Amino acid sequence: MPDKDMQVSNTLNTLKRDTIIKISDLYAKILQSDIVLRFKKNHPGVFDFIVNRLSLKSFQGLPLTILIISIISNIFLLFDFTEDTINSKEFIAIDSYVAGYLYKYRSEPLAGALYFISGICDTSSVAIIGAIFCIYFLVAKKFHLAIGILISLLGSGLSIYLGKNIFEIDRPRQYAYHHENYFSFPSGHSTIAVAFYGLLFYFLLRHFTSVKARIKVFISAFIFCMLIGFSRIYLSVHYLSDVLAGYMLGLIWLLLSISIIEWQKPKRIG
Repeated sequence: MPDKDMQVSNTLNTLKRDTIIKISDLYAKILQSDIVLRFKKNHPGVFDFIVNRLSLKSFQGLPLTILIISIISNIFLLFDFTEDTINSKEFIAIDSYVAGYLYKYRSEPLAGALYFISGICDTSSVAIIGAIFCIYFLVAKKFHLAIGILISLLGSGLSIYLGKNIFEIDRPRQYAYHHENYFSFPSGHSTIAVAFYGLLFYFLLRHFTSVKARIKVFISAFIFCMLIGFSRIYLSVHYLSDVLAGYMLGLIWLLLSISIIEWQKPKRIG
């Protein structure tokens, strides 16, 4: 099995290297084309900016560009989804149906287990775990990782607070397994699951070099986030739309945190 994993890893590395070489060759040909050379001569500042944004030599190039595009696209998607959730009768009907259906078939043992699991995303739990990781990274002088955690926690926390106070959407209290005092939209637990715990899974992903191990980490992260979201719907403390909005909001802060971490890494901070 180790030999097989090594073979798969080598094959993927070779494929990755060949792909990068082909892209680099194509990129070089485009830069030497007549139309590009004329544009470079007439607009040198704009040309340099575009070339730097598409460079494969550092994270500040194409990888950061793709991440920024992903973040902006996700923001617009979240805005569009929020508008549909508030104004669409179809969305409201789906939310009500899902909440009522899960309440009808709710199992007390499963509800208790999911209530316990969702507690890992409570404010107190996240604050403690976040503080532990921040202190560890500061002591280890990995300041860029500590900054990433702070951005993930503070950014997602502030946006959750603002979202709940702006939209003021009530929870499905008639079905709720336990009482929650605050507004429903977006789901804070779902946001934190992606923004904060997703970042911890990302750290774990960076730690492993084996393709098989990385796939396992990715699948574990996906299952964890889905489980947290489902627990909030199953316990009827959130609607389906709250959880989906939380995922999108959390993804924005996760991508932003990763971007800043990777952006600082070449500067050798920590």
